[in-house]
Amino acid sequence: MSLPDATILPFPGRWFGIPVLALALMMAGCTDREDGWIGIWNEGDPAGDDDTGSGDDDDTADDDDTADDDDTADDDDSADDDDTSDDDDTGGEDLDGDGWTVDGGDCDDNNPDTYPGAVEICDGLDNDCDGTVVAVELDTDGDGYMPCTGDCDDADPAVNPGATELCDGLDNDCDGQFGVDEVDGDGDGWLVCDGDCDDLDPGTYPGAAELCDDLDNDCDGALSPEEIDDDGDGTTDCDGDSDDNDI
Repeated sequence: MSLPDATILPFPGRWFGIPVLALALMMAGCTDREDGWIGIWNEGDPAGDDDTGSGDDDDTADDDDTADDDDTADDDDSADDDDTSDDDDTGGEDLDGDGWTVDGGDCDDNNPDTYPGAVEICDGLDNDCDGTVVAVELDTDGDGYMPCTGDCDDADPAVNPGATELCDGLDNDCDGQFGVDEVDGDGDGWLVCDGDCDDLDPGTYPGAAELCDDLDNDCDGALSPEEIDDDGDGTTDCDGDSDDNDI
């Protein structure tokens, strides 16, 4: 029902002398005001409007009468909402609860250990958001270990905590010591694990020249024939025994 604009008439039900027009409007159901005031024009309020009386009410079905409402169906009336159905306004939110937002410089807002000024920890990440990962958190040789996790030589993939000791003179397992057979005790360039059969004698190692000393100098497991005293007289051929078969 549409009527021309008119004044709002007070209508306490107990009053007498009611204007005919106002009485007719009331009887026609044009108002349901509890305060007894009759609006005698059509306010145009659609059924979905919540008419809470807020000053920003624009009478649209999805209006929730908040100051930042732009009357779109997906409006959540938050300060950073851009009123799109795929609203991703997270730049101003602190998702990981570390006190920093992406807008504020948090380079990983899903990790509470990562934010500007955070202490670097041994995790391979840029915890303090300065754009770099500290050297001790880099796995340069790709063996799965970083210096901060105990890799004592991050340039050699065969050296890391848990590696098997090899015969290379290195502390492969990073336990701070070499295997007993990886020491070159006599300085002849050969390790026990390399085949040095006497690591206290620099003249004894694989490939050494045989000397007349009754020793297996070349570590082949046998003495040379000239070093054997066949007749048991205490003198060998290399010692000058002209007939080692004759006592």
